[in-house]
Amino acid sequence: MKLTVALLVLACVQVNAKGFGQQVSLSEHNAPLSKVLKKIEKQTGYYFWYENKLIDQKTKVNLELKNVPLERALEICLANQPLQYSIIDKTIVIREKPVKTNPVPAATAPVRIQVTGSVKDNQGRPLEGVSVVVQGTTRGASTNKDGFFSIEANDGEVLEFSIVGYKKMQVTVGTNSSYNLTMDVEALEGSEVVVVGYGTKKRTSLTGAVSTVGGEVFQSRPIANAMTALQGEIPGVTIQRYAGQPGKQGFEMNVRGASSTNGGNAPLVLIDGVAGNLDLINPNDIESISVLKDAAASIYGARAAGGVMLVTTKKGRKGTPRIMYSGNAAVSKMTGMMKSPSHYEMAVMDNEANIHNGAVPLYSDDYLQRIKNNDPNPVPHPNGYGGWLLFFSSTDWMDALLENGFQQSHNLSLSGGGTNSNYFLSAGYVDQRGVVKYADDNNKRYNLRLNYDYEISKRIRLESKVALENQKRTDIGGVGDWVIGEAIFGMPNHPVYTPDGLFFAQGGWGNAVSYAKEGATSTYNTRGVNTNFKLIADLAKGLKLNVQTGINYRTLNSDDYAKPIPQYKWDGTIQYYAVANPGQSKLTKQNEEVIGKNYTGYLQYHNNFGGKHDFDVMAGVSHEEEDREWFLASVSNVVSDEVPSMGLGTENWFSDGGGGHWALRSAFGRLSYAFDNKYLLEANLRYDGSSRFRKEIRWGFFPGISVGWRISEENFMKSQRIFDDLKLRASYGKVGNQMFPDSDPHLYDYLQLINIGGSYPFGPGRQVPSATISGIASPNRTWETLKNKNIGIDMTVLRSRLGFSFDYFVKNNDNMLIPIAYPSMLGATAPYTNVGRLETKGFETSISWSDRIGKLGYNARFILSDAQNKVLYYGGEDTYVLGLNSLTSWDPHVREGDALNSYYAYVFDGVIRNQKELDDYKQLGGVPSDIGIGDARFKDLNGDGKISLYGDQPGQEGDVKKVGNTTPRFNYGFNLGANFKGFDFALFLQGVGKRTLFRSGDYSMPWSEWWRQPPQFYYGKTWNEDRPDAEFPRLTHGNIRWWNYQASTMQQIDASYIRLKNIQLGYTLPENLTRKIYVNRARIYFSGQDIWEHHNVKGGWDPESADWGGNYPFQRSYSFGLDLTF
Repeated sequence: MKLTVALLVLACVQVNAKGFGQQVSLSEHNAPLSKVLKKIEKQTGYYFWYENKLIDQKTKVNLELKNVPLERALEICLANQPLQYSIIDKTIVIREKPVKTNPVPAATAPVRIQVTGSVKDNQGRPLEGVSVVVQGTTRGASTNKDGFFSIEANDGEVLEFSIVGYKKMQVTVGTNSSYNLTMDVEALEGSEVVVVGYGTKKRTSLTGAVSTVGGEVFQSRPIANAMTALQGEIPGVTIQRYAGQPGKQGFEMNVRGASSTNGGNAPLVLIDGVAGNLDLINPNDIESISVLKDAAASIYGARAAGGVMLVTTKKGRKGTPRIMYSGNAAVSKMTGMMKSPSHYEMAVMDNEANIHNGAVPLYSDDYLQRIKNNDPNPVPHPNGYGGWLLFFSSTDWMDALLENGFQQSHNLSLSGGGTNSNYFLSAGYVDQRGVVKYADDNNKRYNLRLNYDYEISKRIRLESKVALENQKRTDIGGVGDWVIGEAIFGMPNHPVYTPDGLFFAQGGWGNAVSYAKEGATSTYNTRGVNTNFKLIADLAKGLKLNVQTGINYRTLNSDDYAKPIPQYKWDGTIQYYAVANPGQSKLTKQNEEVIGKNYTGYLQYHNNFGGKHDFDVMAGVSHEEEDREWFLASVSNVVSDEVPSMGLGTENWFSDGGGGHWALRSAFGRLSYAFDNKYLLEANLRYDGSSRFRKEIRWGFFPGISVGWRISEENFMKSQRIFDDLKLRASYGKVGNQMFPDSDPHLYDYLQLINIGGSYPFGPGRQVPSATISGIASPNRTWETLKNKNIGIDMTVLRSRLGFSFDYFVKNNDNMLIPIAYPSMLGATAPYTNVGRLETKGFETSISWSDRIGKLGYNARFILSDAQNKVLYYGGEDTYVLGLNSLTSWDPHVREGDALNSYYAYVFDGVIRNQKELDDYKQLGGVPSDIGIGDARFKDLNGDGKISLYGDQPGQEGDVKKVGNTTPRFNYGFNLGANFKGFDFALFLQGVGKRTLFRSGDYSMPWSEWWRQPPQFYYGKTWNEDRPDAEFPRLTHGNIRWWNYQASTMQQIDASYIRLKNIQLGYTLPENLTRKIYVNRARIYFSGQDIWEHHNVKGGWDPESADWGGNYPFQRSYSFGLDLTF
């Protein structure tokens, strides 16, 4: 099809600078142009697109080129032809030049002279490979390794010097025949356009702390969730995952640490300007992501306490339609799970515990030998226990339940456009099979997107975006991912099957394999429709109107059916039922519907006065609202398992529901000013009104100001020839937080709420409905306001090959909402009041390098960030609890002066090794009377002669101290990439430099219950007479174990880690091969995700999840993929 001028304009903008690094050497005399172009194709790997009739009759070419960059070679080839070119990716488009009117007659050529000279960079180093061309002719040369050049030219002709990464230079040939030149670095980074709030900016003009990543981080990786790829990629952004279940990984993200003890720590995510969810978007649809972290976020005011993440999706490009396919298949393998003991290890540990209890060991030497021999014949249990059997065979429940997972993903897109429009249409499919055998442990997601831009007229443009999302996740009804915990708890001396092939169980244990094989299937369907329409009108020169409306509709439907699963005795009779008892099967259905609406309009004005004064002004208004409604119903004794439905239940009908509505109205504006591209100023203003507060105090003002100084543009710095770009930044801004815990109830905290439910007796046999006050109203509560302060520096040196940035920040929440303590006799929930204070300080830095050595291109990037918070005031709270002090734990607690998620514990002082040590330790108060040799000692820190949590006086410290914090610190990431000829390589490492975890819960000790098997981790590490210097106290079934394994430094673990998140090797097939099958580009690759890590956490646990129980494990995945472009 015919290429239009619009195509070529767009194509020229998207020229890939990497292509200009190709060198061309040709010697042709009176050669057809088509022959020359084919030779250039062969040398460079680029593909030419042209109509044959344009080339066939054109003037023949005479060329003498040696190591000339591709761009200059093309200019020389076409210099005397009525043709011009443009480069789109790896395709060079040739078209006819526009006809020029009134051509200037050519002057008579004067006598040529030999012009020589040298070219150096601004640090005095010779530049090799600089293209030297006589403007308007085919005569060209290039500099050698010493920067020297020689070329013939006429007096008055213009020599043009160019090389990638440097500003072009022109010299008019005069009487001087020798020229020594210095080329200045072209700050390519400065031309990068960054998406910011309600607009874009060049990176060099940014004054705020804004980080960006491109869509390439999501490409060719076996991931279903964009959060997976972002982990460790953005300075200051911390992403944690808590499980590995497909579709239910439990990601948590924050920017620059904690902002509040309430909600609002997660960033506001805007997809093309409308609030959205990263969990459901197709990662392949993402063009770029910008994160606003300081005063730059003030433009979003009330919702920006946790920072702002701006996601931009891909657009179409005018020109020939382009079809792209990417697909991969991955095999995943479980990692990071607690290791259970073998049957023999458990028997040895049980014997030790019984001996220390003064009981007879259960396993005799003969029994132990039979375990070693894996004897399949059980015997009656020596202790009886109602007919239990004692088995000698061994079962690895994790191996019996789990297998390798599988994932496949496919993405297909079509993009292109005409004179007045462009389009991007994409479809994505992900199918994940989890690691649980037999069960419907699956997650499937379908995505469909259409982004369409249309020029209604020369001044009016419409941008429309429609995205459909559908995710279906399934797992075991009534059990879910707890089947993993059941396998961990599964006794290694219990077989999976009876001799008749039935599911064996005894003693109250469940059979995890039976859950997976016989359990019902729970289904969780999430569907979403996102529409986004934007009208852009050019009202006058520099004045633009933007009107946008977006609707985000989402539904969640879940069906959870728990049915009875029989567990059998060894003789084949039913022992009992698991999950549910007969007649108590339960079906639960839940539906949630959320509709978010956004209406925004703003004006933008840009102008430059006198070439040095650059102004950019923006002002607008917006209205945002969200409606949420949910309904839940359940019923028991469902009479049929085939198609369970609510109508088939006969007992225990139950229903519940609720909903909420909130709205936000805003006015906002921004003023940006730059003087001489050196001195930068930006002011952001936001005025928000929220329905969450009473009308007299619902409006909040959130200003932000930032300044920048581009020192590299100063004459005194330019003369130093050190920095390609050097900029200092500083900012101060306020953002708000309106997000509070418990969601719906707190939407109306300023009102006195009434609970309707329950009943009172009112006369004989009569019940009347009751109404109670749910909590005390908080009419004076208002915004939490965070003050963000930031200073930063950005620099590039060595021809922009080396980049560096650093930011230091402080954010203060001085009117944080906290619950005020009232006497318990009040009988109502305490209201939240704006009196709390929280401070977070930290830094972030990044350093990058990019270069090319011949045909080898390579790049590296390292980022590091840290944020540490401190609770300055929390209602005078100065106490602590033993263990984790967290607002998310079962006992919510924080302590003034310390950080959130601090851990308080006794200081372990080793194991009591002999009678003297025992006698001495018993002199202390607070020590259990049954303590003995092999038990734990803890230090008397306050010296009061006893072991106690607190001192004797209020506020007095006891023997517990803060020993660590579970919040990840010093988060880092390292990227390394390379390409050589058709091969490409990428490696990404991510890690945490400091984090403290503590073994806790059921797995913090061996035999937390007498019937619960111990973690294999403790095997051979606990005290006995043969191990007097053991790491851990003795094994016992007695109550002393709670003393031994209470929260102490013995349970403290260094959870820092480094993980190989992704490694990838790809190969792009030669185009002369792929074009034969009508494929423009074909790439195959191998990728590994989470395939290696190093840490100090023992026992199989993963330091990232901090789970000591049965959470779904993380997985390593290995994938093979294919990328095609047509």
